[in-house]
Amino acid sequence: MERVVRLTVYTDYTLRVMMYLAVAWPSGRVVTIDAIAGAYGISRSHLTKIVHDLGLNGFIVTTRGRAGGATLARPPNEISIGDIVRMAEKDFAVVACHDTAVPHGCQIFPACNLKRGLARAVDAFMAELDAMTLQDAITVPTVAASLLGMGAKERPVKVMRSARNS
Repeated sequence: MERVVRLTVYTDYTLRVMMYLAVAWPSGRVVTIDAIAGAYGISRSHLTKIVHDLGLNGFIVTTRGRAGGATLARPPNEISIGDIVRMAEKDFAVVACHDTAVPHGCQIFPACNLKRGLARAVDAFMAELDAMTLQDAITVPTVAASLLGMGAKERPVKVMRSARNS
């Protein structure tokens, strides 16, 4: 039996952006949305909101203008995949009764233990993602860079990097 657990396309693209930036991190290069869009074959307009949200949530630093772009706000080994997914996924309700804002109409709800089991499953899923860093998500950075077509397009800049642990 095949297991299917799906995150939203928004979360998928968010993780891709962060992985791209993680591969670019060691070079200190600022990466453009166009470079990321081209590497993944994703619409620039999809990525613009994601990059904006990542910046608002402190995952990345963005700069505007001709020499603008994005870079990680801290090293990839300090960024949890679980934190990224929590930012991107607004709803972890596996079934309707998990969402307290939506009436579910389930007659057995007061006697149901399935909701607890599903909640534990989501907690275990997130615990696994919390244990993985952005650095862990990329097996061989040099191969990833090659596959993403990274080259001289990104511009090196000096970025103030935080030494704090998260």
